[in-house]
Parts: sequence; structure tokens; C-alpha cells
Amino acid sequence: MSRVGAGRRVQRLSAALLLAAAFAALSGLEAVFVGAWRQGTSTRRAGFALNFKAGDAVEANYGDGNWYTATIAQKNKDGTYTVKWDDAAGGPETAELQEADIKEYVPPIPLDQLVPGSKHKGKVVSVAGFGAFVNFGAERDGLVHVSCIQEGFVANINDVISEGQEVTVWVKGVQDGKISLTMVESKMQMGGRSRAPADLSPFQALVMGDPIEGKVVSVLNFGAFVEVSAGGAPAQGLVHVSEMSDEYVADPNDVVKVGQEVRVRVREVNMGTGKLSLTMKGL
Repeated sequence: MSRVGAGRRVQRLSAALLLAAAFAALSGLEAVFVGAWRQGTSTRRAGFALNFKAGDAVEANYGDGNWYTATIAQKNKDGTYTVKWDDAAGGPETAELQEADIKEYVPPIPLDQLVPGSKHKGKVVSVAGFGAFVNFGAERDGLVHVSCIQEGFVANINDVISEGQEVTVWVKGVQDGKISLTMVESKMQMGGRSRAPADLSPFQALVMGDPIEGKVVSVLNFGAFVEVSAGGAPAQGLVHVSEMSDEYVADPNDVVKVGQEVRVRVREVNMGTGKLSLTMKGL
């Protein structure tokens, strides 16, 4: 074989080796991507099937816009998945869902792994006079105090933020199992700006007096905040879950709803902290 022929053969072999190496690299890159994807992110990559299998823990959307923890029962021949979950209300516990309505389950972030200053995306789950609770993927929701919702004073929190709103938050800290968040990064170390306590003096004369009318502005697991007024001065007071009925209440949502008109009595007025305690017992 001539030198020219040998040289051409070497060139062809080198090109083939380069192509093989490139293919191997791409395959490895894809393997790395898939491995990382499976380790904790629910981001989908266009054009790639998820290929869930029976027993996989997932989150599923059953058509109401919310995501629920579930388990893959089986993959069906038509490309759908049979998904199973526990329904405490006694409804159907399986559904046939498209792949677009299923995503990989990502375990919640343990409290001891939350890092102060870390940035997260979240959704507002409830709003009260003192702030907003945000689900950002941790073991429990975090509180954004009203002073940390935006720069400057917030006169009416409901004008600034609402339930279901997507927000960006930073972890300020965790203390006694409670998560403190901020929507303003510059207030990470400041603790927010202090807000003057509401003037509750008009309510002092109403303690355990005649019932007054109010409107439920938020419902939380420990009670409901109700907006009331006295002498033309509006304020929000807490009806603790233990004060919502003469009988035991397991879930405040079974008793009141946001926007509902209710009758309450002023139970206690704390002028120092600006807190108003209300009761619905005996009404």
C-alpha cells in the first residue's frame, strides 16, 4: 500500500474514532442529565418520555389545578397511567391520567436543611393581617411578615398579595419549627420594618359585650381572622379554633369560609401588641 493510501486510511479511521467518541460523549451527557433529573427536579425535557413504572411515587393533577402525592399503579397500552392515591373523603382512589398531568415526586425540604439566604419559588396558601403563609417546598409553610412583603409600608396586605399567587422568597431563618421568609432580599438581616400596632382603643368597651358583625378575611389551621370595626375604626381579630363553636372543631374550614359574614364578640384587647381576640361561642 502506498503512503498516500495508508495516509487516507488513517484519516478515515481517525474520523470514525472521533465520531464514535462524540457519540459516546453525547450518550454519557444524556445519561448524566437523566440521572440528575431523577435525583430531585420535576422539570420536563421536551421530547423525552418520563416512563414511570408501577410503584413510583409521583405528584398528580386531577383536574382541579392542584398537585397531590400519589403512586403509579400501572402504565396503560394507550400511553396513560393508572394513578392511585388515598382519598380520606371516601371518593374514587384511582384515575387514568395523561403524562402531562404527572410529575416526579420531590420530597419536602427538611427544616434542618433550610439555609438562611437561600432563594425559592413558592405559592401563597393563605393571607392574614400580619403576613402571608407560603408553600415553597419545605416540610411546612413559611411566614412572610407584612413588613417583608415589599419595600415601604403596607397599609392593606390584601392589596399587595393574594392566595394562590406565585412568589419568590428568601429564607430568613428557622426557630422553634417556624420558618421566617422575606420577599425582599434586602430585608434578610434587617428583620423588616416595624409596623405600629393598630389602635384598638374603640374595642375596649366591647369586651364580652354585644355581638358585632364581621367578615372572614383568612382561614388558617389554628383559627380565622375576622375584620370588624368599632367607632369607625377597622381592625382584624383572631377567632381561635377553640373559640369558633361551643363544640369541638377539628378544622376551621368546616365552620367558616373566606368572605363569610359572621357574628363575633370581642374577647380580649391587647393594646401593647395590637392584638384583638374574638369569639364565636354562644352566638
